[in-house]
Amino acid sequence: MRRHDAGFTVVEVVVAFAIVTIVVAALYPAIAGAYRSYARAQVREQTMALARAQLETVGIEGPLQPGESAGRYPTGVAWRLAVEPVDTSSHRGRAFRIVLETLDLGGQPLLRLETFRLDVRTN
Repeated sequence: MRRHDAGFTVVEVVVAFAIVTIVVAALYPAIAGAYRSYARAQVREQTMALARAQLETVGIEGPLQPGESAGRYPTGVAWRLAVEPVDTSSHRGRAFRIVLETLDLGGQPLLRLETFRLDVRTN
């Protein structure tokens, strides 16, 4: 009787390696897409915090003035701020519409925050 050696042949190892490679290649787009979505969500969350903080300071340091300004957050995300007067029947001050828009690193719109403020220092 002939005794068979235990273990795998080279062909079996190559076939197993090919199967694993095909499975990993099939899963890669899904994993990469999930990672990109997670990274974009992180950027959006950081940008939301920065934009809210910026929006809170508009009109605090001085009277609201109509106009536009732009800049970049430390994260590299660009922002645009527009302040427009709004006609109201309020006798307590002037109303302003404030719009803050941010653009991601690729120039695509990331978020838009809009609010109204009443500036009681001006008549």
